[in-house]
Amino acid sequence: MKVAFGHSNMDMDCLGSLILVKKLFPDYRLVKSNLIHPAARKLYTLYQDYFDFLTPQDLQGETIENIIIVDTCTAARVKEYFSHIKHSDPKIQIFDHHNLEQCDILGAAVEGGPYGATVSYLGKLIMERGIFLRAEEATIALAGIYADTGRLIYENVRREDFEVSAYLVDMGASLRLVKSFLETIIEDDQILVLNQLFLVISPSVIQGHRILLSYLELDDQVSGLAAVVEKVMDIENPDAYFAFFFIPKKKTLLLIARSQKTRIDLHELLYVYGGGGHQFAASVKLTNQDGPGFYQHFLAYLERSLKPAIRARDIMTRNVHTIRDDATLLEAALFLEENDLTGVPVLDAQGTVSGFLSLRDIMKGRKASQMHSPVKAYMTRNVIISDGQLTMREVERIFYKHHIAHLPIVEAGKLVGIVTHWDYLQYSRRFFSQ
Repeated sequence: MKVAFGHSNMDMDCLGSLILVKKLFPDYRLVKSNLIHPAARKLYTLYQDYFDFLTPQDLQGETIENIIIVDTCTAARVKEYFSHIKHSDPKIQIFDHHNLEQCDILGAAVEGGPYGATVSYLGKLIMERGIFLRAEEATIALAGIYADTGRLIYENVRREDFEVSAYLVDMGASLRLVKSFLETIIEDDQILVLNQLFLVISPSVIQGHRILLSYLELDDQVSGLAAVVEKVMDIENPDAYFAFFFIPKKKTLLLIARSQKTRIDLHELLYVYGGGGHQFAASVKLTNQDGPGFYQHFLAYLERSLKPAIRARDIMTRNVHTIRDDATLLEAALFLEENDLTGVPVLDAQGTVSGFLSLRDIMKGRKASQMHSPVKAYMTRNVIISDGQLTMREVERIFYKHHIAHLPIVEAGKLVGIVTHWDYLQYSRRFFSQ
């Protein structure tokens, strides 16, 4: 017997991957987890007939020759299946998009890569083999990509995610239905928790990152908490959010985390506690815990473990072109043209930044026929400056708030660099998610 399954508490990427496995390997039977993630229940309810699932209990007593596992490399997340597989020595093939180097399923052959979703890797195989999909199958698969990539805007998105998404749309995937599956805050309990979270959220700056933290005690388990956490992320737009939910009567703690930065690798942070997920979304469930105690322990762990954020000094141009305030506007105009600059910091006789001269300032002098006037007569005197400790979020805020394109970096009273729009755009293109 050949079987295929995904991780426990199957989400939309897991279900989408399995529907593609069924097309790629038609001689394999799909096996359903005993748990379906709340965000995926609507999709599963509508399309369960397309999967023709076995249950883990159906594997009892069967000789299993081959196994395909999707969307996880972690043995603990497939324990519910293997507990029913006895007296078999199956070959195991894994398709995943998580950290493949940390696979702890012994003897497994692993395929995949840093795609936004496991569906995207399997979708590439579907495309290469020219396999036809029914519209319903394409819709299931597209929901998996959209769910794990934040509708193709998360920083984990790769070109292949777009290519496979386009292919699925060509196959008849319904964007209207996919959108309905992603609207996951619909229950009264979820709305209540969302309102409670906004009362307890604590913003912090840790290693230069803007981090949201919340600790909330619940009377009982609430379904769909991950969707609530993602809604907070959408509204508050932090670099990362760590939401702690503690059920005192069960001594159970659930930590759900979301990140927008590769420097805040949630899989790496939560893996030490037995958590699962990937770089930008992960969670861990702990039992027999002291909720407040673990919360304080984790805060200290974050302080020690987070990589420092990229700062202005990391991206600034160090060899700064400058001009003296007693130079003429004509000299300044020739200097800017020669060096292909749109503006330049102005220094006084002591080498201190006393202003900033832009092409617009020179244009004012030219219109007034004052090109032999000194730079200090036309320069902008109220210069926005900062030091190298500024984070990229703060740099961005200064650019937008003050409508400037150049930010001189001054330390100990001396100009040490400058961050321009170009520097920031280059950082955004290469390292924005850091």
